[in-house]
Amino acid sequence: MTTHKFSLVAEATLDRRLFLAQALAHGDIFSRIPREQADRLYQNIAAIAHKLITMKTVDLSDESALRTHIQTAFTLTSLGLEYGSKGDLDKAVQLLRKTRVVKFFQIGNTLMERLHDRARHLLEHAVIRPASKDEESPLGTDYTDIEIQGIQIYTQAELEFLKALLIYRITIQTRQVTIRDTDTPRPLLHLKEVEMIDSQLACIEHRCDYVKALPLENPFVLDPPLSIFPNPIERLTLSLIVNLVLYRQVDFEIDEEARQDFHELAYADGEVRESLRQQLLNWITQYLEQTQQPEPVKTYAVAYWDDCLRIEGQVGASQSDH
Repeated sequence: MTTHKFSLVAEATLDRRLFLAQALAHGDIFSRIPREQADRLYQNIAAIAHKLITMKTVDLSDESALRTHIQTAFTLTSLGLEYGSKGDLDKAVQLLRKTRVVKFFQIGNTLMERLHDRARHLLEHAVIRPASKDEESPLGTDYTDIEIQGIQIYTQAELEFLKALLIYRITIQTRQVTIRDTDTPRPLLHLKEVEMIDSQLACIEHRCDYVKALPLENPFVLDPPLSIFPNPIERLTLSLIVNLVLYRQVDFEIDEEARQDFHELAYADGEVRESLRQQLLNWITQYLEQTQQPEPVKTYAVAYWDDCLRIEGQVGASQSDH
């Protein structure tokens, strides 16, 4: 089995899209990295891959897992080199010539571990749960004996994004206010993707702070339950918006009749009326200012409300077509 493990590393090819591969090719073209040194670099990366396999692979017969760890060794080393050289190929070649390759792996690993820590925290904590037996329920009702699902602040697509991140994969092409469109998970290739992931995690984190700031004592008493919706926070936001527009009051429950009345008042040809849109965005901005939310949370919440209004307009237009 050990021999098989080593042969997989030896057979592994460096993805040409990686910055590391581009730097090695650049050095080769200009004869700046001697062949012996390039071979030594590969050997050092192979040693890193071996160590990852030893540390993280439970079943050495799982060839897919072995290949994943080999790819991870290449990816983290490449990200570290791109970070250290600021994406400059000439500087990258210089660094490869004078710096131990494990240093680049350590940099890349540090970058990703920070993202992993945030992803794990969101998976565990970005869920609204009912009060435990040791806590007082907001409305004085004991829900601990009732089977109540937690309310996820992240969407199902964002759940896939967070889980893929933990195995050094990415599911998005661009940052989204709410992740709605995902691709098949693919390996990380470039530092710009790390930066995009950082920004996307911030979106979910800011949404958590936004939800906590809302004047809602107990989301578990809403009818229908938020947990039945594929995007419960969007439903919560839409309910607040509808009540503000129709009744000038803060409330988080709506029925389909109120929703239809809202569409007739707020939209024209699927587009929200600009004056109403601005009033709503001003309302959430002012509310979050009163609750002393930081600027990034306010900025995100405004973008989130804008996105919810846009999506609701598309839903209404689609329903009217039928």
